Amino acid sequence: PGPFKDEPWGKLVKYGTSIPLGRAMNPAFDVIIAYEANGEELQPDHGYPVRLIIPGYIGGRMIKWLAAINVIPYETKNHYHYHDNRILPPHITAEESLKGSWWYKPEYIFNELNINSAISQPDHNETLSIAKKINDTYEVAGYAYTGGGRAISRVEVSWDGGINWNVCDLERKEQPNEYGMYWCWLWWSYKIPVSNLVGCKEIMCRAWDESNNCQPMNPTWNLMGMGNNQVFRVRVHMDRASNGEAVFRFEHPTQPGQQTGGWMTTVAGKPDSAGFGRLLEVLGDEEDAAPPPPPKDSKKVFTMEEVEKHNTEEDVWIVVKNKVYDCTEYLELHPGGVDSITINAGADATEDFEAIHSVKATKMLEKFYIGDLDVKSVKKEAKSDLDNMLDDKGRKVALNPKHKIPFKLQGKTKLSRDTLLLDFALQSPDHILGLPTGKHLFLSAKVDGEAVMRRYTPISSNFDVGCVKFVIKVYRPTERFPRGGKLTQYLDTLQIGDTIDMRGPVGEFEYIAGGNFLIDGEERFATKFNMIAGGTGITPCMQIAAEILRHPEDSTQMSLIFACREEGDLLMRSTLDEWAEKFPNKFSVHYILSDSWPKDWKYSTGFVNKDLFEKQLFKQSPDVYNLMCGPPIMLDKGCTPNLCALDHDKDRIFSF
Repeated sequence: PGPFKDEPWGKLVKYGTSIPLGRAMNPAFDVIIAYEANGEELQPDHGYPVRLIIPGYIGGRMIKWLAAINVIPYETKNHYHYHDNRILPPHITAEESLKGSWWYKPEYIFNELNINSAISQPDHNETLSIAKKINDTYEVAGYAYTGGGRAISRVEVSWDGGINWNVCDLERKEQPNEYGMYWCWLWWSYKIPVSNLVGCKEIMCRAWDESNNCQPMNPTWNLMGMGNNQVFRVRVHMDRASNGEAVFRFEHPTQPGQQTGGWMTTVAGKPDSAGFGRLLEVLGDEEDAAPPPPPKDSKKVFTMEEVEKHNTEEDVWIVVKNKVYDCTEYLELHPGGVDSITINAGADATEDFEAIHSVKATKMLEKFYIGDLDVKSVKKEAKSDLDNMLDDKGRKVALNPKHKIPFKLQGKTKLSRDTLLLDFALQSPDHILGLPTGKHLFLSAKVDGEAVMRRYTPISSNFDVGCVKFVIKVYRPTERFPRGGKLTQYLDTLQIGDTIDMRGPVGEFEYIAGGNFLIDGEERFATKFNMIAGGTGITPCMQIAAEILRHPEDSTQMSLIFACREEGDLLMRSTLDEWAEKFPNKFSVHYILSDSWPKDWKYSTGFVNKDLFEKQLFKQSPDVYNLMCGPPIMLDKGCTPNLCALDHDKDRIFSF
């Protein structure tokens, strides 16, 4: 019946809406009754015989198949005027909207268009040859508009995650009316050097108008899904064409009409924020949650042999507590990186999952539940299969990415009050570890009956045959962390002859040779590395530096800043100083202490900052990459912002 007792809606409701009389009578604005478009009679789907056009307004007010215009002393009471074209606050769900008269509050009506822009060139799935076009420019183009008769004042594009914005050329095909009102969209374009797309994750555009309104970076969820005008993003992928040619491939967020595709249509592409929390967490139970387990007689059951077939990055199934999950769409969302899931692809991940994940993560996993495991189908793997791993040179490899292997402690050295050097023997004196430079591995153990697993980077490499060595900082109980570090305290108790389980390799970064390296499998190149390490974060930096320095033909240069609390925390300092003296043209190191330092200290004190980076690190350049490892607060608050302030592209900043 509706809320208006004098005008009940009934079962059949015709479309109707209203606009303020003052808006219709204002000579500066336009309200047009149209019977033609582009010099031709209106087509039926465009509103034949006549329709309303209100420049600067949303389409819902521009009535098609116009039947009548009334002048009334109040806002229309039509059903569609209230239950369409509203932007409710982000915390209002479908159920909540039926309480408190949310649909009838005038402040939430959507009339005037908000500012918006989009990229039309490159097109979705368009490709661009890298080798043939690397020295050329590519014209990115699109359109922009806004409401209220305001003029678009500028459009900007960014290809470094929004750190730098570049002003585009504008083309206005229509002029304002006699009152200075701009009703038409405009075209924009910008020529990007193709070389700048190397390492680029996405191209973004945003528009500004004469009131200095600007598109926001992120969307704000609302019940009707209306009015979202966040920056437009086109993803950039480095692919290979069917003929094997290396190309850039561009991917739009969605496709028009009924067409499928677009990065935003995947779970990994969903926006992070709903405006009142993380979208997948807040709305997960309502929109993305897996259906409740089916009745027992219809539950899908998979054999282990079936699960094992889904073991690639494009098709990832795992088993946790005898339940089967398809995690393919979750890969890019996983904060621990793709490798942390694919290492368990096609296998039982129960112990690993419970060792490092919270109850919250377990709840999120349920969204990917597809059935149960036939436990009778699980077979024990022959031990011989685990002992015959070889690399491409025929050397015996110690690590196995699918299975934990125990390694025996053969040496233990105390480096400082809370730091240990642990030396583990491999299966034989002829084995190499099998860990690519830049990657890490998992150490795991049962601590007080609880499975615990953590990532570590050894300081040794495949050149250290028969052993693997780690520098471990022991985190003892403190007032802030009364339990301390579970695994590090356990490692501190190990005696010669004790074992620890290891598995790997995992990690997004892999150094190849001669400045060539991979990030997430994507080829990159650098002539110089800036390295910033905090505490035990020195280990991946040292691993990469050692690999470069042991090869005289590798001319890659490195500048390292090593930050610690006090001088005794500077792990492996003698080795770093030796490298700096022996390879002055390839390696330099600078130290900074935050808590205490000796009177004759000749290096920096305090915290990492812009001035320190400007003085000690290589200046930004397409061939300069920044590698960081340390406490999150140091990287997020001290390193990344100051590197960006010195014009280092965010895409050339990597955190281990």
